[in-house]
Amino acid sequence: MKKTLTIVAVFIVAVTTLKAQNAYVGGHQAWTLSVQGGPVYSINENRFAYVEAGKGSKLFSLQGSLSVGHEFSEAFAIRLNLGYGGNRGAGNNRESGNGFYPYNFKSVNGFVDFLFNLKGDYGTAGFHPALYAGVGAGYSFGFSKPAGYGIQPEAGENWKFHPWQDSQIEEKNVAPALHGGFIAEYDFSEKFGIFADLGVEAYRDNYNGLQPSELDHGTDKGYAGFPFDIRLTASMGIIFRFEH
Repeated sequence: MKKTLTIVAVFIVAVTTLKAQNAYVGGHQAWTLSVQGGPVYSINENRFAYVEAGKGSKLFSLQGSLSVGHEFSEAFAIRLNLGYGGNRGAGNNRESGNGFYPYNFKSVNGFVDFLFNLKGDYGTAGFHPALYAGVGAGYSFGFSKPAGYGIQPEAGENWKFHPWQDSQIEEKNVAPALHGGFIAEYDFSEKFGIFADLGVEAYRDNYNGLQPSELDHGTDKGYAGFPFDIRLTASMGIIFRFEH
């Protein structure tokens, strides 16, 4: 009961504070268009292969994205975010003869995000910190042959097999995903601004072309089979606002 009362009290204080900042009044509505890009760091069940090989920095790649959104008030907004970029992976070096077998692949990722402006002042010039969370999916393709591995792909086809479990990746590899993060935005006017976006993305395990197998339950348990493929993102962007 005490915890419930505490939660209710915190909620009332938060709502009161936002109202004081005109978060829900004023009738602000606007469409937004933003472009951003920056580095991505891949974390998944084979990250340790890069670290043990002394190549952890190779897990960085680049991604660019485009977002179209709508601000419903000074505090709340929604956006559709589409991104394209490269990714890094590696065959599990302990289940593949203790070798290091890195590979690359491309992806298109889409999310529907809900944004919350912590100051409740969308539509005004100045600094706007915001949190966001969303659901979506990633489509990964163009897998390269793992370096140092002997099996050759069929002529004219993308690489379909990965050394530590021979998990075949079909032509369409789609992985459901969640993501969230923090945006620090500075608007020079009501129409234009710049921002930094720090986020984390979690994809179903097939995203990077590797999935858990029976080997996960053997002597190398703990080195493979993590239920998600994780990416950390950091990007800079510009945003345009069209009020109506």
